[in-house]
Amino acid sequence: MKNLWPVAAWLNYQRKAVTRYKVHSPFVYKLIDEVFRDKTQHIEYRSLNRIRERYARRTDRIETMDFGTAAGDKNYITRVTTVGKIVRQRTHSRKKLEFLYRMSQRFKPGTILEFGTAAGISALYLGKGSPDSRMITMEGCMGLAAVARKSFKKRKLNIEIEVGDFDAILDKVLTQTDQLDMVFLDGNHRMNPTIEYFEKCLSKANENSVFMFDDIHWSRGMSKAWKAIKKDKRVTLSIDLYWIGLVFFRPDITKQDFVIRY
Repeated sequence: MKNLWPVAAWLNYQRKAVTRYKVHSPFVYKLIDEVFRDKTQHIEYRSLNRIRERYARRTDRIETMDFGTAAGDKNYITRVTTVGKIVRQRTHSRKKLEFLYRMSQRFKPGTILEFGTAAGISALYLGKGSPDSRMITMEGCMGLAAVARKSFKKRKLNIEIEVGDFDAILDKVLTQTDQLDMVFLDGNHRMNPTIEYFEKCLSKANENSVFMFDDIHWSRGMSKAWKAIKKDKRVTLSIDLYWIGLVFFRPDITKQDFVIRY
């Protein structure tokens, strides 16, 4: 029955999802029209997509350490694999990465925090979308962090990498950050940690912040986490795109939850 969850979640999303023409929020309608549905071939796409494709073909081997769902009941697990396999397994599709680029470009966040660097591909898209932002990305695996750091340095991107289990390093990262304008949670896809990270990051949020949660329907636990997050009284707007959930804290918007066909 466990394997039926993704099917049930997808069917439920399809049943509830609406197009922009049924959205009665000027802010959300504009976001759909200008970001979600934007077909512009931004000049940065070509180089970013080439990097993603090149990294997906890499055959150099690396030892990884995983603190998230793959660890099961253990604190962490280690395994040896290739950089290319990590990119193919953990990196988003071109369409989704371009979405992250557009979100960063649209909101021009002063500070971006990413949970889950992996090989650093999504951080490149977020960083290139708003090159003047301060970007911090966190990764539990030292080997993967080294791959990402080398990539950032080669492309002269000032992206800060913090290495360690999120539970151990998040408090330190937050104390060194005045505010969080954009948060991308793409690591440790479990219910309780996701809610806990959300709660901690809220201390640095402001009325213009946007938090993005990857894989909100990946499991029952993640769906429960998403429900709890969007019900939080500090969240005034949530948008469910199935693969990702967005929450906003804008005081000028009456609390609303949208499921948008994407």
